[in-house]
Amino acid sequence: MRSFLALAFSVCLLPITAFAETPMGNDVYVMADSTVPAIAMAAWKDGSTVNSVAGADASDAPSNAVTYAAKQVVWPTGRVRVMTFDKKTGGVLHPITDETLLYVLSGTAEVGVGSETVKIVAGDVVSFPSGALRNSGKASGAKIVTWNVPSLTGEATPTHVKGADVKEGGGGAITLKRYSFPGNSVRAVKLAAGGSTNPNSAKTDSMIYVTGGPMTFYQNGIEFVVDEGDFIREVAGATHNWNVPNDSGFVTTSGLPLDMADINPDEATDIPPER
Repeated sequence: MRSFLALAFSVCLLPITAFAETPMGNDVYVMADSTVPAIAMAAWKDGSTVNSVAGADASDAPSNAVTYAAKQVVWPTGRVRVMTFDKKTGGVLHPITDETLLYVLSGTAEVGVGSETVKIVAGDVVSFPSGALRNSGKASGAKIVTWNVPSLTGEATPTHVKGADVKEGGGGAITLKRYSFPGNSVRAVKLAAGGSTNPNSAKTDSMIYVTGGPMTFYQNGIEFVVDEGDFIREVAGATHNWNVPNDSGFVTTSGLPLDMADINPDEATDIPPER
């Protein structure tokens, strides 16, 4: 069962209609940064409550509200949201609602992990955060990727994995930091210019946020040129590979496929989740 943090703050997400919540079609593999609208967000404390609104309602938020921007893509097997906070507009404040994972791309913040409040910095991961993302001390900027995906194993344990404690593996064309915790993992991948990967498939979906490029992504024989800020879904069982003309990278986590029975284990290269 998920453990929640007992904080001085409760959270309240006021009605939000600015985000598209309808999942993309199962045959949509890439959403370019330029096609995903940036939604204005605002959050503020009201006593022990953190309120949040989005879209046109953000302009009517109280004068003391923290304002920020978010981009979101809803895939059939999970949601990815990227939030950008600026210290000039109050820094970090965002109520945790259904986010199950977060990765700090840049900056610093605080968030609830189990029964504690922890400081998180660039390169850190938190599974099942709670309470509210907020400034750690003075207002500061931050860029944070969050996912809403189920546990692959049913375990839902709040965990803080420090980037400084995760060793980088691989070498040459591909290096990877794997943040492992009960029920899933987050992978931060660096791809060196001039490299490529062999075609392969997997038993789980991967929901990717591109952190550097451009590079070419192939899935089911379709070619996509992707760059920083783009969103990708590697579909379980589908054949995919990469061609990397420039130093590139991405962060990703796994989602349960729509129908695990359709995956050919002879063509998949990863370890299937144990249910």
